[in-house]
Amino acid sequence: MNMRIGLVRHFKVNCPHKNMMTSKEFREWSEKYEHAGIIKKKVNMYGITWDICYSSDVKRAVATAKEVYSGNIYIDKLLREVDNAPFIHTERLKLPFPVWHFCGRLAWFFRSKSQPENIRDTRRRVRRFFRHIDWSKENILIVSHGFLIFNFIFELFRLGFVGKEVHRVKNGILYIYELPDKKKPAFNKRKEVKK
Repeated sequence: MNMRIGLVRHFKVNCPHKNMMTSKEFREWSEKYEHAGIIKKKVNMYGITWDICYSSDVKRAVATAKEVYSGNIYIDKLLREVDNAPFIHTERLKLPFPVWHFCGRLAWFFRSKSQPENIRDTRRRVRRFFRHIDWSKENILIVSHGFLIFNFIFELFRLGFVGKEVHRVKNGILYIYELPDKKKPAFNKRKEVKK
């Protein structure tokens, strides 16, 4: 059997927002979102017996992990979402909520100092997580957040996994990626060389 990694984004968060926001209001909404409740739903796990489960330490992810996996869950702060800070600071000017989201991610991509973490930092964090998980398991389940999962998928493709290319990661959906022929991930070899 091929090695499989399953990625699940946490359940949808019950945190409505205004359409137009100042930078302060967007940041306040982001903080509120971190503590809001989730809307549970049934997740199709495709009958796969997952050997191990890793979850972000954020409440919404842990709650989702407990719904989709019945064994011990390994909590890891490396699986936290990439922070999306306001890309500019506005006193009175209000921008549409989607603009705050999109431009924050654009600033992340272009390594703007407005973001606490940039594309290089995020990719390093994903690789750091991959280096310390238990690769002896055949079916590894990871419960995390939308934008970080997007970066996970990028890294999995780079490591030779195959699966669906996803541009928008949906809540409470299992995305499966397989490594053909029981190969070990390429970076494991690099790690061994470093020792």
